[in-house]
Amino acid sequence: MSSIISFFVAGDDAAAASVAVGGPGADLEPAEYGNFDVISTIEEWESVLTGRDLDELIVSGGADVVSGDDEPLVLLVPSTLTGALAAADAPTLAEAAERWIALRAEEGETIDEELAQDLLGELAALSTKAERTGGSLYCWIC
Repeated sequence: MSSIISFFVAGDDAAAASVAVGGPGADLEPAEYGNFDVISTIEEWESVLTGRDLDELIVSGGADVVSGDDEPLVLLVPSTLTGALAAADAPTLAEAAERWIALRAEEGETIDEELAQDLLGELAALSTKAERTGGSLYCWIC
């Protein structure tokens, strides 16, 4: 598992990749979390919020890596997930959090309900910013 996970908005892949070594600075207003499998989680969130089959998303390869080979990972969050997060209202986000918690529980992982709701709320706000500014949502993992 990752020790630091930061979601942030950047104008393009090159700008996002440029933060790989040091992480996104305060100027990018990152949402920082830790200690969960973010790669699987991105697929789970996309499935929950778009209705796409989770197995289909896993087979499709998930989020694209935009950072270099020898650097911490920077992932481009799929645009379908970013759009779904930006369009989600509070009840939709609460339901998505509940469904994500249930998916993780099936794998033996416990996710705090308040944390799940806060995380999805912050990501929805970042996704709205990404759509408003013409940028994309990214995730830095170190």
